[in-house]
Amino acid sequence: MQQFYRPNFFYGIALAFAAFLAPAAPTYADDAKSPENAAKPTVLRVLSYNIQIGRAPGGSYSDPTQAVLERTAKVIADVNPDVAGLQEVDNKTNRSGAAVDQLAFLAEKTGLNGKFESKIELPGGLYGVGVLSREKPLKTAKVYVKGSAHRRVLQICEFEKYVFFNTHFPLTQETRLQAVKIVEEEAKKYDKPIILVGDINATPDSAEVVELKKTWRSIGADAPTFRADKPTVQIDYIFIRNAPNARVVETCVVDEPLASDHRPVFCVVEF
Repeated sequence: MQQFYRPNFFYGIALAFAAFLAPAAPTYADDAKSPENAAKPTVLRVLSYNIQIGRAPGGSYSDPTQAVLERTAKVIADVNPDVAGLQEVDNKTNRSGAAVDQLAFLAEKTGLNGKFESKIELPGGLYGVGVLSREKPLKTAKVYVKGSAHRRVLQICEFEKYVFFNTHFPLTQETRLQAVKIVEEEAKKYDKPIILVGDINATPDSAEVVELKKTWRSIGADAPTFRADKPTVQIDYIFIRNAPNARVVETCVVDEPLASDHRPVFCVVEF
């Protein structure tokens, strides 16, 4: 007669009771909360650089051959930024070469993405500011700023984890204070950390920089940036806001006396 195996009734009860008492395997409602997947801080290499359309200190603005962009590209590449705000950038102007898109050239040479924003038209082309970034911006915008000699611009690039402001302030204190108000109005639109870089055309003790520091933290080196061959005043800055726990890992004014009339400001920040 064929026999079938029939589990012992009490053995089955014991197995079920043991399973009930066994600790449950850990689960995570949000995978980001697990120790292995905890959000890592963002670390950015940030550069602010007024490139003076590729001219050395004292260089002629009317001679296109004096725009030595290879030298500018090397300065940027040596710093290896994740994001850089450049001021005084030409785009196909007669004075810098009718076929030369300066930001596109620098983007190609550094392997970064480039976004140019014009502030005024010049014979043959445009003049403005530009952002170079390792990550492509999700959104871009610009806001014009009244200037004393000519119109200025605030360039805005939004990335996944932060927003980047790049600007070149006007020459008079009155117009610079107006520019501060515009920067503040735009900054209030974002909850993400915001980094502001630029040639502010004002010293750290000026009313406009003091006003900025009410809501922004300066994270660039506290050192002279102009004029590049013998710098005596600080007018170029890197600021951050909406990042109370930001930590400055490294910051300096780059020792570069020949590529522009400004020295670059560099910072590694973690937030």
